[in-house]
Amino acid sequence: MALDTDASRLRLALRDLVALSSIPAVWVGKAPGTVGAEFVDMLVDSLHLDFAFVRLCSPNGGAAVEVRRGNAWHAFPQWLQQYLEVNGRLSQREIVRTIDDGMQGSCGIVIPIGIDAEGGLVAAASSRPDFPSEIDGLLLSVAANHAATAFRMARLVDGHRRAEAALRESEQELRKARDELETKVAERTAELQRSEAYLAEAQRLSHVGSFGWDVCSGKLFWSAETYRIFECDPADPLTVAVLFRKIHPQDRVRVQQTIDCAVQEKADLDFEYRLLMPGERLKSVHVVGHPVFDESGNLVEFAGTVMDVTERRRAEDERQALAHANRITTMGQLTASIAHEINQPIAAMVIDGDSGLRWLDKQPPDLEEIRAIFGRIVKVGTQAGDVIGRIRALIAKAPPRKDRLDINNTISDVISVTRTEMQRNGVSLQIKLAPDLPLVQGDRVQLQQVMLNLILNAIQAMGGVRDGTRELLICTGKAEPAGVIVAVQDTGPGLDPEALHRLFEAFYTTKPDGMGMGLAICRSIIEDHGGRVRASANRPRGAVFEFALPTDQGQTAVPELAGQMSAWATLLRVELP
Repeated sequence: MALDTDASRLRLALRDLVALSSIPAVWVGKAPGTVGAEFVDMLVDSLHLDFAFVRLCSPNGGAAVEVRRGNAWHAFPQWLQQYLEVNGRLSQREIVRTIDDGMQGSCGIVIPIGIDAEGGLVAAASSRPDFPSEIDGLLLSVAANHAATAFRMARLVDGHRRAEAALRESEQELRKARDELETKVAERTAELQRSEAYLAEAQRLSHVGSFGWDVCSGKLFWSAETYRIFECDPADPLTVAVLFRKIHPQDRVRVQQTIDCAVQEKADLDFEYRLLMPGERLKSVHVVGHPVFDESGNLVEFAGTVMDVTERRRAEDERQALAHANRITTMGQLTASIAHEINQPIAAMVIDGDSGLRWLDKQPPDLEEIRAIFGRIVKVGTQAGDVIGRIRALIAKAPPRKDRLDINNTISDVISVTRTEMQRNGVSLQIKLAPDLPLVQGDRVQLQQVMLNLILNAIQAMGGVRDGTRELLICTGKAEPAGVIVAVQDTGPGLDPEALHRLFEAFYTTKPDGMGMGLAICRSIIEDHGGRVRASANRPRGAVFEFALPTDQGQTAVPELAGQMSAWATLLRVELP
């Protein structure tokens, strides 16, 4: 009978052992927490336990899983804590014979998983009289090891899944970042292409090309517009020698000297020269370059622009030619005045010569009187020469030059030439030239031409006035912070208010035989000197033409003079008699 009972128990134990051995296959792919819960449930059902506790630890230090079933051993956590405080570690199975938890006859067992319970532990309690038997211990140990293995596998699988999920998320983020980067690159590329297209179009419209010159290698880098200006094929090799073959032979030495000086002094480039194109065509180009340095301060390259100024130079030449023609025409109008200015000293010299001959015929000759006569002849001859010199300067076709000028002296020379014309037309002249005016930087002949045009226009305008006086007022004054103002004021018929904005336009004239270029040339000359010119009505009648020029030290002062011009001109009008 005992043998049958033992055999029955052995069969049950083998069955439970086989069942426990097949359980881990069921746990494959499950979460670590699920493995722990199912493991505890399996122990309670298989071994008919009243209490079961399992702690499964991760070998890589992850969070442990703890699961508890049953109420038979409430004090197990306290018992475990006291045991560890006394023994330091759980290195072997421990059987607890007496469990004072309200269940008499209960017995418990605690089995470590791994060395010193590094894989966790299993605790069980039951009121069965034979618990825990050796078979119970064996089954608990086998189940615990299987659970620990399944738990580690679950951890690995879970970690793998998390890694795969993180990898997929990273791939998605990378794919998204790549798509965003590709989009930004495409947008930036499109923007750069548009910018390059706009820049190329702007260079084409403005006839301004860009360039780079590597000082060490001599390589040149040109924009499309620079190739167009120099009429070179972008497909052909570009070298400094090719560039110099395009430069006009008369300018090559100067260009080379300018470049060598800029390289030696590491300074900016800013100069003009001519190109000799096929068919003996000439082009004028203006080059501006800026030196570029490396971190050590060594000159690396020049970067800059090339501007085709051929049309501007041609227009400037035509303007100078037109201004010259205007001066000659104006001087033609002064023929009578010029003849009078010259005839007066000639007549005085003839009279003095006759007087000198009579004094020579006296016996004895009066040498003191003759000496005085000869002195007057020399003085009058010098005056005649000065008149002729001023006339020649006004009609001479000379290149513009900028000198430091006394504006009052410049105006006085013009007044002396036009004084006879004023007398012939019955014009009363008043001159109010302010003393101690600062010097201006300008071309004497061009500024005299402006005054000549304004004075003759005023004389001609007053020529048609039948009632009232013909009065001409010429004034100069200071302008703050650094400038001078000149005004020519008449009492003629005045200006048409609706035509004021067109007075300085080319080819606009109110004279039947006028060319319409005099005032346009005046404005061009004044603006070339950095100044401003304007016209306004005089009170009670007539017109005022006034212009402002910067002084030698005040090249930026004129744009702020508009209000001063108006206030100053109003003051002048009040002072008219």
